Amino acid sequence: MTTPVHTKPLTPRPGAQAARDAELEHTSGWIRFAGLYLIIAGGLNLLWGISALAKKEHFIDGGLVFSGLQTWGWLALIVGAVQVLTAFLVLTQNAIGMIMAIVVSMCAIFANFLMFGAYPGWAAIALVCNGLVLWAVTVHSEGFES
Repeated sequence: MTTPVHTKPLTPRPGAQAARDAELEHTSGWIRFAGLYLIIAGGLNLLWGISALAKKEHFIDGGLVFSGLQTWGWLALIVGAVQVLTAFLVLTQNAIGMIMAIVVSMCAIFANFLMFGAYPGWAAIALVCNGLVLWAVTVHSEGFES
């Protein structure tokens, strides 16, 4: 009769690296949300800017607080392009993208407070989403590389 030999279990116990990998997977979901929201918001701003410049009959030019429709159209195009660029940098987990996302989401929060009287529903949704983007890139910043 032979005595049983103690061998290692077939499945290793999760170590510190496995715990870090699981945390990174959780983090990447929030980062993915931030990037996708910025793509959607940037794309909508691009569409709004293009339509403001090309199809002026869809807008009331005299209804703007200051400046003209063409100025706001170009401003929307620039903001949309910056949001899309920021989204791609966030999705690639670039540290510059994290900083840009913080600045872009803070500016969007400020702008949505100003637009709350005109678009209360959309402004409330955008405030929450931009707050989540800000939270995602600051709390889960350990995944970003410089």
